[in-house]
Amino acid sequence: MDEVFVECEKLDHFGRGLCHVSGKIMFVPNLLPLEKAFVRVISDKRKYMIGEVVRLVKKSDDRIEAKCGLVNCGCAIKAMNYDKTLEFKKNKVTEILKKYSGLDGVIKEIIPSENVYFYRNKITLKVKDGKIGYFKNDSNELIEVKKCFLASEKINKIIGILKELDLSKVKEIVIKDFDEVMIIIDGIMDIELLKECAGSIYMEGKLVYGKEFIIAKLGKFKFYVSKDAFFQVNLEVALKLYNKVLEYLGKSNSVLDLYCGTGTISIFLSKYFESVIGVEINEEAIKCANLNKDLNGINNVRFICGDVSKEIHYLKVQVDSIVMDPPRSGLTKSGIEDILKISPKKMVYVSCDPMTLARDLRLLSSDYEVKEVTLFDMFPWTYHVESVVLCVKK
Repeated sequence: MDEVFVECEKLDHFGRGLCHVSGKIMFVPNLLPLEKAFVRVISDKRKYMIGEVVRLVKKSDDRIEAKCGLVNCGCAIKAMNYDKTLEFKKNKVTEILKKYSGLDGVIKEIIPSENVYFYRNKITLKVKDGKIGYFKNDSNELIEVKKCFLASEKINKIIGILKELDLSKVKEIVIKDFDEVMIIIDGIMDIELLKECAGSIYMEGKLVYGKEFIIAKLGKFKFYVSKDAFFQVNLEVALKLYNKVLEYLGKSNSVLDLYCGTGTISIFLSKYFESVIGVEINEEAIKCANLNKDLNGINNVRFICGDVSKEIHYLKVQVDSIVMDPPRSGLTKSGIEDILKISPKKMVYVSCDPMTLARDLRLLSSDYEVKEVTLFDMFPWTYHVESVVLCVKK
């Protein structure tokens, strides 16, 4: 069975069209609900198949002309009207929270991104056979990129320069653009033409040009960005998200910021609270966090470098509120137990993964009630969505 006719029933949580063929589920990227198409079977597993659109027979009214012709590059829903992508994301989180944590009617709204193109300040480019681009979903097949409509204009200018250079000894290139630009090269190449547009360049882990840090601006604050530490890729939406965190926290004396990264949330909150403690395992991030504290003249924030699950177990201070922004894997079971022992009046959970969020909220539900959830479209045209959850002590 190489080619079949299908009708898309809905999108799965990864933005793929979901169809049924001979009683078997088929996932088809770039196929929207109610669309009909001839599809090529590219993978036939025991429980499901993966298809590829050969020809659309019936198009959805929600389909738009995508800015670029790349397929399976990571922008799973770029062929859908933007308002419908927001609806998809809100429905997705609603379904997950209801199914896995028993929560219903808690999502207030989804906040859109004002800039839906050229919003990313960081991208990771793969290099193969001297060409640059992204790896196709679930493979190491390179999709060559001439221009990425998610990346900033400055990053796209650098892509244009890179395409003219010898990349035969390069595996990967990371570009960060915060007015100043940092380029991180995994491999060896001539960087002379890149110097005019870079604040710093790293090659094979070593600084070969410019400064160790570049500076990002977020609201009224400035932050050092290093080559390894995480920083939000959509600053406009990140600022809205942090303001929602502040709104949910309300008034309290002390805040514990778990998985604090480079200290962005801690420093943002410092203006409104007597004391803030940030905990983060990444040494480079904590180094940046302390530099950021000095850069902004902050003296009521303390950063602790260590595993959150272990550090909060031995933390001897009493805090009124907790903010947590864990990695995609969510909280650990022991971490949740220690959070329950600390027993703050309020918790604000920032999550990039609805599945682990639902799991953690279920485990926290013995002591905490979810009052409200606000979603943020940090990554337009992808299936990803950020959630900010207000939890109040029962």
